Amino acid sequence: MAGIREESWQSLHLPSGTILLILTTIYWRESWKYGARAFRYCMLDLGHALAAAGEAACCLGWTLSLQEELGTDDLARILWNEPDKMTDGPTGKERPDVMLALFSDGRVHRIDECLISGIETEPLSLRPNILSPSIVPWQEIDMASEAAKKPQISDAYSRSAARAEEVLRIELKGKSASIKEAATDVSGDISREYCHILRRRRSAQAMDGRATMPLDSFHAILKATMPERAKPGLPWRPQVNPVLFVHRVEEMDRGLYILLRDERAKEDLRGAMDPDFFWERPSRTPPGLELYQLAQGDARLAAKESSCRQDIASDGCFAVAMISRFEDPIEEYGPWFYSRLYWECGMIGQALYLSSEATGYRGCGIGCFFDGMVHRMLGLFDLGYQDLYHFTVGRALTDPRLIDLPAYG
Repeated sequence: MAGIREESWQSLHLPSGTILLILTTIYWRESWKYGARAFRYCMLDLGHALAAAGEAACCLGWTLSLQEELGTDDLARILWNEPDKMTDGPTGKERPDVMLALFSDGRVHRIDECLISGIETEPLSLRPNILSPSIVPWQEIDMASEAAKKPQISDAYSRSAARAEEVLRIELKGKSASIKEAATDVSGDISREYCHILRRRRSAQAMDGRATMPLDSFHAILKATMPERAKPGLPWRPQVNPVLFVHRVEEMDRGLYILLRDERAKEDLRGAMDPDFFWERPSRTPPGLELYQLAQGDARLAAKESSCRQDIASDGCFAVAMISRFEDPIEEYGPWFYSRLYWECGMIGQALYLSSEATGYRGCGIGCFFDGMVHRMLGLFDLGYQDLYHFTVGRALTDPRLIDLPAYG
C-alpha cells in the first residue's frame, strides 16, 4: 500500500471521494498448493476480484473503471517508488496487476495517464500476512509473470468512440451487470436482499445429481454473464464464449450448447469447430441471448471426464467450459494480454456465482480440467481457441461435517 502525497493528488483534479485501487498478486498464496498452475489461478482470482469490486461499487452507487493505459512498471513505481520491483520477502513475490478508479459521484472521469503515472507516493509500513515460514520458488511462474508484464500504452484496444460512449451510457444508467435482475427475472420480486445474496455466496462442495433447474432460471443466469452487464466494463472485445454441458434444465434437451457473448465470433467458431454440430437456436431462447445447441445427448460423462473426473461437473444442472480466442488477441495486443483472458473468465465465473445464488442455486469454479479433451470434443485442433476455465451450477448438497459461519460479523 502507498499514500499519495497531497500535491500529487491535487494535480490529478479528481472529484472528492475518488479512490484509486491497485490489485496485486502474491503467487505463493496459490503456488504452495498448485505449483506452476498457480499463475493462471491467480489471474482467474483477479478476474473474480474485479467483478466483486464492480458489484460493491454498484451497491454504493459508485462507478468503477480500469486504468489500462498504465504499465506494470508504472504501478510498481506508484506502490514502491521503484519502477521494476517485485517485492520478495517472507510473503513471497508480489506483482501489481491493474489500477481501478472508483468514483463516488456515479460518473466516469477520464484520468490523464501521464499525470497518474507520475504521481509521488509514500509507501506505508504494511505487509500482507505471512502464509508460511518458507517459500518454494517456481521458475515457471516467474517466467510467465515477466512475459506478461504490460507496457504503458495509450488506447491499447483502439475501441471506437461510439462503442466507448455506449458502455458509458450503460454504466451511468445503472443497467450493466445487475445481479438484481437475475432475481427479478425469476421471481418478479425484488424482496431478496441484494447484499444478502453477496454475503451468502459460497462455492458448492457437492451437487444433488437429481435436481432440475427451471428454464427461466437458466436464462437469467446466462444473461448475467453477458459483457454488457459486466462491472467494470472491459475495454476489449469479448474473447470468451462459454460452451455449456446441459444436464437437467427443464424444457431443454440434454446436450452441448454454446453461448455467444460476442455474436461476431459465430462464423469463426463454426468454422473452427466440428462441422457436424447443429448450431440451432432453442425455440424459447429470449432476445439478447445468442444461445445455440451444438449436439444432443447425455453430456454428463463428458463434463465429468473433462473436469478431471470430478462428480460435481456432472451432478450440477449444467457445467461450463470457457472457450477463449487465444492466438489472435495475444498477437494483436502482446503477451501481456494473456492475463486478461483469464481476468475475463474470472469475471464470468463471479457472475455465475452471484446469479446462481440469486436464483436459488449455487456454483463452483473448477480449476482442474483437461483442455485437450475439450478441444478434441469440440473439433478444435490449433491455438486459435483455448479452454481456460470450467464451472458448474446446480443444487448444492450441504456437508453436515462442516460448520458454516456467517461471512461477516
